[in-house]
Amino acid sequence: MSIPAEGRNESDGEKLRRLESAEREYLHALCLEHYPALRRYIYHLGFRGEAADDWLQETFLTAIRRIDVLRAHENPGAYLTQILRNVIGHELRRVQYAARIAERLQTEELTGSEGYRDELDPAIQYRGLVSDEELQLLLRYYLEGRSRKELARELGIDIEACGKRIQRAKAHLKAAMERNGLR
Repeated sequence: MSIPAEGRNESDGEKLRRLESAEREYLHALCLEHYPALRRYIYHLGFRGEAADDWLQETFLTAIRRIDVLRAHENPGAYLTQILRNVIGHELRRVQYAARIAERLQTEELTGSEGYRDELDPAIQYRGLVSDEELQLLLRYYLEGRSRKELARELGIDIEACGKRIQRAKAHLKAAMERNGLR
Protein backbone atom coordinates (compact mmCIF):
# COMPACT_ATOMS: atom_id res chain seq x y z
CA MET A 1 0.00 0.00 0.00
CA SER A 2 1.25 3.47 -0.75
CA ILE A 3 1.34 5.98 2.08
CA PRO A 4 -0.86 9.08 1.74
CA ALA A 5 0.65 12.55 1.82
CA GLU A 6 1.46 13.72 5.34
CA GLY A 7 -1.57 15.16 7.14
CA ARG A 8 -3.92 14.40 4.25
CA ASN A 9 -7.38 13.15 5.13
CA GLU A 10 -8.25 10.75 2.36
CA SER A 11 -11.77 9.67 1.48
CA ASP A 12 -12.89 6.05 1.34
CA GLY A 13 -12.90 6.28 -2.45
CA GLU A 14 -9.31 7.52 -2.50
CA LYS A 15 -8.28 4.73 -0.15
CA LEU A 16 -9.99 2.12 -2.34
CA ARG A 17 -8.26 3.47 -5.47
CA ARG A 18 -4.94 3.38 -3.60
CA LEU A 19 -5.27 -0.27 -2.54
CA GLU A 20 -2.94 -2.65 -4.27
CA SER A 21 -4.41 -5.12 -6.72
CA ALA A 22 -3.96 -8.04 -4.31
CA GLU A 23 -5.83 -6.19 -1.58
CA ARG A 24 -8.67 -5.32 -3.96
CA GLU A 25 -8.91 -8.97 -4.99
CA TYR A 26 -8.90 -10.02 -1.32
CA LEU A 27 -11.72 -7.59 -0.49
CA HIS A 28 -13.68 -8.63 -3.57
CA ALA A 29 -13.39 -12.32 -2.59
CA LEU A 30 -14.43 -11.51 1.00
CA CYS A 31 -17.42 -9.55 -0.27
CA LEU A 32 -18.52 -12.39 -2.54
CA GLU A 33 -18.07 -14.93 0.23
CA HIS A 34 -19.59 -13.07 3.18
CA TYR A 35 -22.10 -10.59 1.72
CA PRO A 36 -24.96 -13.14 1.50
CA ALA A 37 -24.45 -14.29 5.11
CA LEU A 38 -24.25 -10.71 6.39
CA ARG A 39 -27.44 -9.81 4.47
CA ARG A 40 -29.22 -12.86 5.94
CA TYR A 41 -28.04 -11.78 9.41
CA ILE A 42 -29.56 -8.31 8.94
CA TYR A 43 -32.80 -9.81 7.64
CA HIS A 44 -32.87 -12.23 10.57
CA LEU A 45 -32.72 -9.19 12.87
CA GLY A 46 -35.77 -7.81 11.05
CA PHE A 47 -34.18 -5.00 9.05
CA ARG A 48 -34.94 -4.46 5.35
CA GLY A 49 -34.54 -1.90 2.61
CA GLU A 50 -32.21 1.05 2.39
CA ALA A 51 -31.10 0.86 6.00
CA ALA A 52 -29.91 -2.73 5.55
CA ASP A 53 -28.08 -1.81 2.34
CA ASP A 54 -26.47 1.22 4.00
CA TRP A 55 -25.29 -0.86 6.94
CA LEU A 56 -23.76 -3.48 4.66
CA GLN A 57 -22.01 -0.78 2.67
CA GLU A 58 -20.70 0.84 5.87
CA THR A 59 -19.45 -2.58 7.03
CA PHE A 60 -17.35 -3.03 3.91
CA LEU A 61 -16.14 0.59 3.99
CA THR A 62 -14.95 -0.03 7.53
CA ALA A 63 -13.24 -3.21 6.31
CA ILE A 64 -11.42 -1.12 3.70
CA ARG A 65 -10.36 1.37 6.37
CA ARG A 66 -9.08 -1.51 8.52
CA ILE A 67 -7.67 -3.74 5.79
CA ASP A 68 -4.53 -4.52 7.81
CA VAL A 69 -6.54 -5.71 10.84
CA LEU A 70 -8.89 -7.67 8.60
CA ARG A 71 -6.03 -9.45 6.83
CA ALA A 72 -4.41 -10.37 10.16
CA HIS A 73 -7.65 -11.67 11.70
CA GLU A 74 -7.89 -15.45 11.93
CA ASN A 75 -11.60 -15.37 11.03
CA PRO A 76 -12.40 -12.48 8.65
CA GLY A 77 -16.08 -13.48 8.45
CA ALA A 78 -16.45 -13.14 12.23
CA TYR A 79 -14.62 -9.80 12.09
CA LEU A 80 -16.99 -8.54 9.36
CA THR A 81 -19.97 -9.70 11.43
CA GLN A 82 -18.65 -7.79 14.45
CA ILE A 83 -18.17 -4.68 12.32
CA LEU A 84 -21.78 -5.06 11.13
CA ARG A 85 -23.04 -5.41 14.72
CA ASN A 86 -21.15 -2.26 15.67
CA VAL A 87 -22.56 -0.37 12.67
CA ILE A 88 -26.12 -1.43 13.53
CA GLY A 89 -25.69 -0.66 17.23
CA HIS A 90 -24.24 2.77 16.52
CA GLU A 91 -27.05 3.64 14.13
CA LEU A 92 -29.77 2.44 16.51
CA ARG A 93 -28.30 4.47 19.38
CA ARG A 94 -28.11 7.53 17.12
CA VAL A 95 -31.75 7.12 16.06
CA GLN A 96 -32.90 6.58 19.67
CA TYR A 97 -31.05 9.70 20.80
CA ALA A 98 -32.52 11.75 17.95
CA ALA A 99 -36.03 10.49 18.81
CA ARG A 100 -35.60 11.47 22.48
CA ILE A 101 -34.45 14.94 21.49
CA ALA A 102 -37.32 15.34 19.02
CA GLU A 103 -39.80 14.24 21.69
CA ARG A 104 -38.38 16.69 24.21
CA LEU A 105 -38.37 19.53 21.71
CA GLN A 106 -41.97 18.77 20.76
CA THR A 107 -42.95 18.78 24.45
CA GLU A 108 -41.12 22.08 24.84
CA GLU A 109 -43.06 23.60 21.93
CA LEU A 110 -46.38 22.36 23.33
CA THR A 111 -45.75 23.47 26.91
CA GLY A 112 -43.60 26.52 26.22
CA SER A 113 -41.04 25.11 28.66
CA GLU A 114 -37.41 25.99 28.15
CA GLY A 115 -36.12 23.51 30.74
CA TYR A 116 -35.56 20.66 28.33
CA ARG A 117 -32.78 22.46 26.46
CA ASP A 118 -30.44 22.10 29.44
CA GLU A 119 -31.25 18.41 29.81
CA LEU A 120 -30.07 17.76 26.25
CA ASP A 121 -26.55 18.93 27.03
CA PRO A 122 -24.73 16.45 29.32
CA ALA A 123 -22.21 19.14 30.29
CA ILE A 124 -25.11 21.09 31.81
CA GLN A 125 -27.11 18.10 33.01
CA TYR A 126 -24.27 16.59 35.07
CA ARG A 127 -22.54 19.82 36.14
CA GLY A 128 -21.93 19.93 39.87
CA LEU A 129 -22.20 16.17 40.36
CA VAL A 130 -18.47 15.62 39.81
CA SER A 131 -15.51 17.93 39.34
CA ASP A 132 -15.25 19.80 36.05
CA GLU A 133 -12.09 17.84 35.19
CA GLU A 134 -13.84 14.51 35.74
CA LEU A 135 -16.90 15.61 33.76
CA GLN A 136 -14.79 16.82 30.82
CA LEU A 137 -12.83 13.57 30.83
CA LEU A 138 -16.03 11.49 30.75
CA LEU A 139 -17.59 13.64 28.01
CA ARG A 140 -14.48 13.42 25.84
CA TYR A 141 -14.21 9.65 26.34
CA TYR A 142 -17.86 8.61 26.07
CA LEU A 143 -19.49 11.26 23.88
CA GLU A 144 -16.64 12.38 21.65
CA GLY A 145 -15.31 8.82 21.37
CA ARG A 146 -11.73 9.79 22.20
CA SER A 147 -9.47 6.84 22.93
CA ARG A 148 -7.66 6.33 26.22
CA LYS A 149 -4.41 6.70 24.33
CA GLU A 150 -5.40 10.14 22.99
CA LEU A 151 -6.61 11.31 26.38
CA ALA A 152 -3.51 9.98 28.13
CA ARG A 153 -1.31 11.89 25.69
CA GLU A 154 -3.27 15.11 26.29
CA LEU A 155 -3.14 14.69 30.06
CA GLY A 156 0.54 13.72 30.06
CA ILE A 157 -0.06 10.38 31.81
CA ASP A 158 0.23 6.76 30.75
CA ILE A 159 -2.71 4.84 29.28
CA GLU A 160 -3.28 2.72 32.40
CA ALA A 161 -3.46 5.81 34.62
CA CYS A 162 -5.90 7.39 32.17
CA GLY A 163 -8.09 4.26 32.31
CA LYS A 164 -8.09 4.42 36.12
CA ARG A 165 -9.01 8.10 36.01
CA ILE A 166 -11.96 7.39 33.72
CA GLN A 167 -13.03 4.53 35.98
CA ARG A 168 -12.88 6.73 39.11
CA ALA A 169 -14.73 9.60 37.40
CA LYS A 170 -17.46 7.19 36.27
CA ALA A 171 -17.79 5.77 39.80
CA HIS A 172 -17.98 9.30 41.28
CA LEU A 173 -20.68 10.29 38.77
CA LYS A 174 -22.69 7.13 39.45
CA ALA A 175 -22.50 7.66 43.23
CA ALA A 176 -23.49 11.33 42.90
CA MET A 177 -26.44 10.41 40.67
CA GLU A 178 -27.64 7.82 43.19
CA ARG A 179 -27.28 10.32 46.07
CA ASN A 180 -29.37 12.85 44.14
CA GLY A 181 -32.01 10.34 43.03
CA LEU A 182 -31.09 10.69 39.35
CA ARG A 183 -30.56 7.03 38.70
